[in-house]
Amino acid sequence: MNFWFTIREGLKGFTRARLSTFITITSIVFSHFLIALFLILSINVDSWIGEMRSKLELEVYIDRTLSESEAGQIKKKTLKISGIENAVYISKKDAADRFEKEFGKNIYEILQSNPLPASLTITLKPEFRNAPKAAVVSKELGKIPGVEEVVYHKELISIIDNYMSVVYLVGIVIIVLLITITFILLYNTIRLTIYARRDIIEIMKLVGAKKSLIKRPFVIEGLLQGAVGAAIASGLVYVASKLIIKYLYPFLLIKMDVYIIILSMGMLIGYFSSRISVQKHFGHV
Repeated sequence: MNFWFTIREGLKGFTRARLSTFITITSIVFSHFLIALFLILSINVDSWIGEMRSKLELEVYIDRTLSESEAGQIKKKTLKISGIENAVYISKKDAADRFEKEFGKNIYEILQSNPLPASLTITLKPEFRNAPKAAVVSKELGKIPGVEEVVYHKELISIIDNYMSVVYLVGIVIIVLLITITFILLYNTIRLTIYARRDIIEIMKLVGAKKSLIKRPFVIEGLLQGAVGAAIASGLVYVASKLIIKYLYPFLLIKMDVYIIILSMGMLIGYFSSRISVQKHFGHV
């Protein structure tokens, strides 16, 4: 009996204070739509940056006086360093072939000899493809006897790391701001609903209704408002993503986690904002 009363009264809350309810749900839709877009953008930016990082390679130049077998020993030593995924040996002859392929000139025709050193092309493990860890690996490689120089695009990696930090920081601030605004709107909507029903609430108190019975419908109302707003926002995101894939960017990545996060966030914000509003007006159960 109490369960169905709670649900029924919670649903009736949508018909009371209609304007504030409409404004609140619209605000939830707008804020959660923006949050979902940021999450999708983050997923795709991570994918793009991950692809760029996967191309990060360290070039290890080997002492020209070493033999092929000695250079091979250096390769074995590099693979023992933490963070290195793979090492490809490039002989002096391979280096000359690459030179001719890139510049269209035979190195022997230009210099009558091959001064290009043998080298190793190092690929890092995914978790090491950032500026601090790449620098540590580079330092360890430089300690190996027979290694003349280690070269990689350290400035580019640092720029990527710095910009990504700024992007994520700004995104977090925006999300927190949107959640705060949504929370306040829901909190005030429940306050208006309580005020609109103040006479009925007093009658229920007089006939001995428990505080928990009086409070639960308002919490259910807030929960439902959050859920409805988040569900509408998820639907709009789904439609928008399909249109983007069809007409603008066919490689857009969408994960089901985005919809789960948005729906969960809407319900949690609705629950906690309404519960805090109710607790403030009725006190703790």
